[in-house]
Amino acid sequence: MIRQHESLTPRRVFAALRAVLGAAFATTLCAALVALPTGARAQDATPRPRLELADSAARNNSNPRPTPAAAPAIAAGFRGDFVRNQAVLGAAIYAPAIATVVARNDIAWGVSYLFVTGGSYVAAAEFSRQMKVTDPMQQLATHLPIRGAIAGALLSEIGGADRHLAATAMLVGSVGGTAAALWRGRTMDSGEAAATIFGSDILGLAGYGIATASGVTEGGVRNRTRLTATLAGMVVGAPLGQAYVALAPYNVSAGDLTAMTASAGVGMLAGLTAIANGDHSERQTALALSAGGLLGLVAGDFLLARRYDHSMEQGRWIAAGGIAGGLMGAGVALLTGSAESRWTPLTAGLTTVGAAAGVALAQRYAAPSADAGLRVGSLKLNPIGFVAAASGARGSYTLGSIRF
Repeated sequence: MIRQHESLTPRRVFAALRAVLGAAFATTLCAALVALPTGARAQDATPRPRLELADSAARNNSNPRPTPAAAPAIAAGFRGDFVRNQAVLGAAIYAPAIATVVARNDIAWGVSYLFVTGGSYVAAAEFSRQMKVTDPMQQLATHLPIRGAIAGALLSEIGGADRHLAATAMLVGSVGGTAAALWRGRTMDSGEAAATIFGSDILGLAGYGIATASGVTEGGVRNRTRLTATLAGMVVGAPLGQAYVALAPYNVSAGDLTAMTASAGVGMLAGLTAIANGDHSERQTALALSAGGLLGLVAGDFLLARRYDHSMEQGRWIAAGGIAGGLMGAGVALLTGSAESRWTPLTAGLTTVGAAAGVALAQRYAAPSADAGLRVGSLKLNPIGFVAAASGARGSYTLGSIRF
């Protein structure tokens, strides 16, 4: 008896074709949503000057052995790092989400995944070739899709969605994050872009920690409350982070935020040191970590961000110094034999002191420049508007503008 192979049946072929068409439609929709915020094409359409034979002869006579010219760029406005990161996001987030939404069997899932993964690269390359992608847009477009996918996963968990609805929520969150990044990134500088991501992460973790410290640790509705607090912190933290950089009366760079992250880590270690003696519940641990981290952020703002302008490399150097110092402190604790059984106050204290010393030494060795000076966020005043308003003349006058 000859048995027909299941993968060649018309039903399976039809399912695979339907998955390909669905993936193509989803990829086209994603590309349209990403390209929507930035408007018209930003390339210079000025035609190249025509090369005449006489010009070539004159050039050859004046310079018999010309120096070879550098290889031209792939295309005007093409940005390789943006295309690379979007291709990675496509393989890690977009393609699995779309495949899970449209496919109903393994073959259709694989076809959809491969199609969308390749389509992500093509769409990002075409977008980058036609539109100008600034550094803040590139930075946000790399990180916000990840946060959007996490937000979608949290929302689906809160609502008790099934696998397909969860994949849909993650897809909408990630694509929405990319679109928001390309839209909002046009008017941001690098510091504001970094602060948007920084604020979302910090308040999201703070929401989870505070909810846990409040006793929301069980499953069911109470666990959904904790996830809701985390999601709310992520959503609210993004604009608050940008507002912090835009309105602070001192310059806050992306490197300053990285240095503040290191100080927050030292604060969290200090919080764990405070409760190191004895066994503690999940609520007490969450309270110690949350309080210590927030106090560390305040200390980093006062000691590092207000006084200096760190480059991104210097900020990473300070963070690495804190990690190295903490490891050395833990190593000293092991040498003294105080960490043989558990996390003791001496072990925690030496680790915290080592991390703080590492941050301080790295700050000294990095020697960042002094803060650029006081400023009132992005507030711009219009003196003519004040004069016109003071004169009592009728009409509406612009006294100033502020950018968030």
